[in-house]
Amino acid sequence: MKRTVINPWTWQEALGFVHGNKIEDANNIFFLAGQTASDENGHCLHPGDMVKQIDKVLENIDTILAQGSMDFTHVVRLNIFTVDMPGILAAHDHMTASLAKRGCKHAGCLLGVTALASPNALVEMEVTAAK
Repeated sequence: MKRTVINPWTWQEALGFVHGNKIEDANNIFFLAGQTASDENGHCLHPGDMVKQIDKVLENIDTILAQGSMDFTHVVRLNIFTVDMPGILAAHDHMTASLAKRGCKHAGCLLGVTALASPNALVEMEVTAAK
């Protein structure tokens, strides 16, 4: 697979994302369902704690990517949904550092929504990866 990062500007670098990932000759494309801070039984963990929920969501994504023989370096799109925009913005530096540590260079969006399907979930992340 050949990935070309498309960034016509530089302001996004401080926010930890890229404007585009052009993928050529991918052998595998992996679409992950939206992930919340759930345990192995689907119960939401860490109600009210954005940082701990972000950490658990990323851990869950790590697990799924690994089972698909990929990791965060293969993530080309990461969409983030939250019911608490001020909370996620306050935790943004933590989230950006966690993604950078994993080698993630994603395009995507951050959306404020009125509800998520999982009760007590503050954040949900949806990933597309390519290899």
